[in-house]
Amino acid sequence: MKRYTPILAGLLLAATATLSAQAQTKLPPRRPVQPRAKAAAPVGVTMKDGFLMKEGKVMMTRDAHTEALTSETALVNGTKVMPDGTVTLANGTTAMLKEGDYMSLTGRMTTKAMKAEQDSLLQLAKNGGKVKMKKKVK
Repeated sequence: MKRYTPILAGLLLAATATLSAQAQTKLPPRRPVQPRAKAAAPVGVTMKDGFLMKEGKVMMTRDAHTEALTSETALVNGTKVMPDGTVTLANGTTAMLKEGDYMSLTGRMTTKAMKAEQDSLLQLAKNGGKVKMKKKVK
């Protein structure tokens, strides 16, 4: 037993000396790296691909390019959109786009009232279900 104690102490001393020697080695400085370029969104308001009634004109956006609709356009589901804002659905019914109404390229229509309702529900969920109301001034 007396023989193992000095050997064990010697091994522990050698292990700590090795670890301390490794901890004191200096790493080479890091090379500077160029930051990656980020995709920048175009300046101004952008909208999803689809049709939007704006200032009495039907605006069509495809691949981030927005322009006024000049001719009748047929969608994937059979819906047709006219430049005056008339929409003929696949089942034959017609509807008129009003100011702020949006129709996706798949034929789903979202009215301005629906957007306002979604925004108010989102705000309500964000506030934890609490409604913020202004106090009445007497």
